[in-house]
Amino acid sequence: MKIFPVLILIAACFCEPAALQAQAPNGWPIFEKVTFKKKFIDEFGIPIRWPVFDEKIRAWEGRKIMLTGYIIPTAQAGYQGVLVSKYTYNMCFFCGKAGLESVAEIRLKTPLRDFKIDKPYVFTGHLRLNDSDMNSLVFILEDAVLMEM
Repeated sequence: MKIFPVLILIAACFCEPAALQAQAPNGWPIFEKVTFKKKFIDEFGIPIRWPVFDEKIRAWEGRKIMLTGYIIPTAQAGYQGVLVSKYTYNMCFFCGKAGLESVAEIRLKTPLRDFKIDKPYVFTGHLRLNDSDMNSLVFILEDAVLMEM
């Protein structure tokens, strides 16, 4: 009779709950592996950092990933997405303290009504890599949903 609790304990150590097995991978480490090259943009008359996606990075295209980050406020009319930074607002890319690999565009299925800039949020969505549209960020989460924390 004493062996039954021991077997349960052993089984619990080797079995993961289904929720953990189905969890989408964290996107930030993927983004950190992207390299950038300088590319001159005639339209702006300046060189910018342009992403170079190798085969390993391209393999993530369309796959579901998760991002935990801080919302960066934007004021673009009609846009129902948000920008998310790996770092807090005062350390984000747009403040000059981080790189392009630390921000992502989140295109939500349903608009986010209210948010706080100093609170971390978790989003899941399908990754789209952008190396052609200068009006969007390099990393985009499409069909994204806000997860409960």
